[in-house]
Amino acid sequence: MKKTIYSAIFLLLLAACYTPMNNSGVATTKPWLEIPGKKTDFDGKQYDSCYRFNVRFWPQEAAGELDLKESCISACCWRSDKEEVVLDFNKNFDTQLAATGRARKYSPGKITLKVTHANWINTSKVTVSPKSAITTSGLIKLSYKEYENPTRIAELNEQARQAKVAQAAALTRAASSTTTAKTSSAKPTASSAAIVHTVSSGNELAKLILQQKAGNKIDNYFYHMDKTYKKQGAVFMVSERYFTVQKDGSITCNAKARTGLDTAHLKASTFSCGTWWVDTSAQTVTPLDKRAKLIWGE
Repeated sequence: MKKTIYSAIFLLLLAACYTPMNNSGVATTKPWLEIPGKKTDFDGKQYDSCYRFNVRFWPQEAAGELDLKESCISACCWRSDKEEVVLDFNKNFDTQLAATGRARKYSPGKITLKVTHANWINTSKVTVSPKSAITTSGLIKLSYKEYENPTRIAELNEQARQAKVAQAAALTRAASSTTTAKTSSAKPTASSAAIVHTVSSGNELAKLILQQKAGNKIDNYFYHMDKTYKKQGAVFMVSERYFTVQKDGSITCNAKARTGLDTAHLKASTFSCGTWWVDTSAQTVTPLDKRAKLIWGE
């Protein structure tokens, strides 16, 4: 009788703790732990498996701080190669703060996931640290604080002011060159070349080319971000985009936005739309970081 009771209790515990088997025939302790593939020996016992974390993020942009493939989120990872995964949401904090003068610091900053397998019950287990970092449904909900570097922001504002002055001067000179070309017998091609040469003396031509070549892709990126927010019942309101030329000649793209769970609780944020390289002579654009490559479609 006691044996029967113990067996019943054991079965109830299994039912409470483990999810049904997925398509590879392996049970998991969390519904968001997927096992798309496995390797077994001659006795049919599993000695390796490919796992994937089917998780979601709040705020959604926190996912942009991770390499989703290396984090076993957008692709599965073999347990023999990587039993433990660390999601580090603050690894780019110092770089972003230095580059844009603004950055978020998330909490928890790191989440550790360790996958193990028990052959005797054919179940793969994931251990999460901190334990409450991921909900049962697979939602990673983070809090964050916005940090600012006033000195860097002042530098960027001064660069933007100087760029506007240079742009206005370039446009004035270009307009003057166009007027002169129209009233003279000079060839149109020579006039066009003079205008391009005038504008290219500053950074504005590079920004203009970036807007022309990648502007629609950037807008589309934020359009899909808005749809993602709406699916999660949240609000995403993006406004102006602005481009900043860095000392190495690359151009960073950022956008102002307000986000929140509803319109009554919106926070002002800055969203990256990538770092780019513009060849003004060839009039080509090259995405440099993973965000720009995602937007560009690589």
